[in-house]
Amino acid sequence: MNEANQAWEIYRASWSNENSGKRAEELQKITTDDFKYRDPNIELSGFEQLSDYMSEFQKEFTGSSFVIRDFIVHHNRSLSNWNMVNCENEVIAKGTDFATYENGKLKQITGFFKEG
Repeated sequence: MNEANQAWEIYRASWSNENSGKRAEELQKITTDDFKYRDPNIELSGFEQLSDYMSEFQKEFTGSSFVIRDFIVHHNRSLSNWNMVNCENEVIAKGTDFATYENGKLKQITGFFKEG
C-alpha cells in the first residue's frame, strides 16, 4: 500500500474515531502543515480544525461511518467515491472527495455531496 492509500485510510477511519486526542494525533501525522479542507458546509485549515469538525459530525450522525466504494490515485492526487452508512449499515449519503498530497501527506481535500 502506498503512502496516499495509507493516509486516506487513516483519514477515512478518523471520521469514526471517538477518541479526540488519538484522532488529532493520527491526523497530524498524515496532513501537511498548510492542510486545507472544504465541503459544501465548511472550509477549514489544519488537522485540529478537521478533528473538531469530525467531533461535530459524530454528535450529529451517531454511529455513522464511511465506506469507500472506490479509490483512484495518481500524481499526488486522489479521487474517492464513498457511502456514508448509519449504524445499521444503511446508506444515508453518497459523495466524492478529491485530494492532493505532498510528500505522502494530505495537503487538500475537497468533498462533494448534496447538502442534507
